[in-house]
Amino acid sequence: MRRLTTIFTIICVVLATSVKSENNNKKEQNKEQSFSTMNDWRKGIWNRDVKENLLIINCEAMPQISKAYKNTTPIGCGLTFGFEHKTRPSIIHGKGSFGFGGFLGVSRYFGKDIKITASGSHNEKNFDKYKSFTYIPVMLSANIYYNFSHSNIFMGIQAGCNIMLGQKDCHLKDGGIPRKINDTTIVIDNSDNIISIQKDDNKISLTRVIPTGRALIGYMYEFNQDFRIRFQAGVEYQMKYNDEFKGYSDNSGYLDAYHKGEQPANICPFVSIGMVYSL
Repeated sequence: MRRLTTIFTIICVVLATSVKSENNNKKEQNKEQSFSTMNDWRKGIWNRDVKENLLIINCEAMPQISKAYKNTTPIGCGLTFGFEHKTRPSIIHGKGSFGFGGFLGVSRYFGKDIKITASGSHNEKNFDKYKSFTYIPVMLSANIYYNFSHSNIFMGIQAGCNIMLGQKDCHLKDGGIPRKINDTTIVIDNSDNIISIQKDDNKISLTRVIPTGRALIGYMYEFNQDFRIRFQAGVEYQMKYNDEFKGYSDNSGYLDAYHKGEQPANICPFVSIGMVYSL
């Protein structure tokens, strides 16, 4: 009887030791899995935000919609280089995150051909071109993101200035245009078709610093931990400023008449596509 009791006791001790060892192994495995999950920045199961620094390159297109400029420089294109500091979603704020940074670049607006119809001919010919000009945008930006597993949608604002190289022709306000001929002032009535022409030959030099603001919406998709593709669209607003002109074009010739005018404020839509690298 004593032998049976001893053997039973030994078996119980061995089983208890085995169960305890197995439980310890499971705890170690769970710790490893928990540590691995905690360090997966994409899942964001931290108690604090996991932050990123993004390098952004965008190609942009800017079609003109303002009456003042759509007949002279109907479209522009550009390239921008930006940096953004962005938080990741966390247990604190769910799927929402924020980003702020800035960008600079270069944008070129291309002058439209001036066409005329010669007397006795029904065919239009290119007579000249309106002035092309260049912007160097320098902007600060702030974005709000709503994040999914590997993508997000965002809204943002940008504010800064466009440094202008060269000058631009424009359509001034409607109304009769005075012109002096042989010491007699006459009024040109067809001002709807007349464009004010800049007084210089549009050399590449810094001429203006124009305060500018933007509002946008966009979408960004993550290919992997490092690279994303980014789409955005919005509207850009540029402040008005005073300018001088040497004459007018009415699509059939040039009228030499110095005048001053107010370059109208410009509202211009834009769309862009870019690549993002996470540092």
